[in-house]
Amino acid sequence: MISLVWLLSLGLVVTAGAGTVVAYELCRRYVLGKDAGLWAVATKAARQSWRQATLIGLLAVPVAALGILTVSYLPTLGLAEVLVPLLVIGLFLLLLVFWCLPLAARFTNPTWRQVRNGFTLGLTTPSLTFLLGIAVLLAGFAVWNFMPAVFVAPGLILLWWCSLLERFFVDRGYVTSQPEEAEV
Repeated sequence: MISLVWLLSLGLVVTAGAGTVVAYELCRRYVLGKDAGLWAVATKAARQSWRQATLIGLLAVPVAALGILTVSYLPTLGLAEVLVPLLVIGLFLLLLVFWCLPLAARFTNPTWRQVRNGFTLGLTTPSLTFLLGIAVLLAGFAVWNFMPAVFVAPGLILLWWCSLLERFFVDRGYVTSQPEEAEV
């Protein structure tokens, strides 16, 4: 029984990056007002970004493990000793999940370049990254205090972040404001 739980957990960890990319692509279509079938968009996004999203998602695993290890030292070292490492780890996770994975869904580049671009964009636009960090902390607080919020909070953050990113990409000239007609 334990091995089945471990296998399922491993499957969820491996597919977390690809699932996030599919969710981002679905939200992007919704924000842009594009009509397409959910299944068609999801399968296309998964086919196009599976490898990159899985690699980026797997990069988050050791960072998250380091975060868990750091939290385990909280009772013995105290908050003052653990706060800075936790903030750095949280920033890395934020950049990987909310900057690098959307870039993998939106643009075609090698994986190392997606990660570099995600970190560069996240670190050079601290106002957006800080706003995102506040939103993630508020969502975490909501889920901690009201468990059914886990069904709503991630979707709300994803929709909000997707609309901000699309506006950011258009304002910087990375994409055109007119949606492509050929996309499905």
